[in-house]
Amino acid sequence: MSTFHFQPIKGQARQILRVLLKSPELSSCGPKEALMLRLACEEIVMNVTSYAYPPDSDGFLDVDIQKTDRITIRFEDGGTPFNPMELETPDTSLSWEERNIGGLGIFLLRRKMDDVRYAYENHRNILTIEKVI
Repeated sequence: MSTFHFQPIKGQARQILRVLLKSPELSSCGPKEALMLRLACEEIVMNVTSYAYPPDSDGFLDVDIQKTDRITIRFEDGGTPFNPMELETPDTSLSWEERNIGGLGIFLLRRKMDDVRYAYENHRNILTIEKVI
């Protein structure tokens, strides 16, 4: 199991993602799973570093990664409560010009992972994703 603590996180999305992808758990996945996990991590890290905290706050992000017959990644931050599971499913039948901006990344995350769970505990957002490997 790999455990990471990132602080500050403002402007650090690329560095955070680079560290996560080099973890033994993620770097040992096959190409198909690695791509899906990379996209999921990128979406979550970008959302947390961009929107979880007010502009004058550096914030933190804790990430735990575990590998068994699946990859389980737990993201925890102290930002504004945000449950991505409550977002409306975007209408993918609309053309790109007709669609609202945002929400597609979370939609893809929910479709491509085998399990996505959210909790708000002790003033922390906890988002857990799982992908069977």
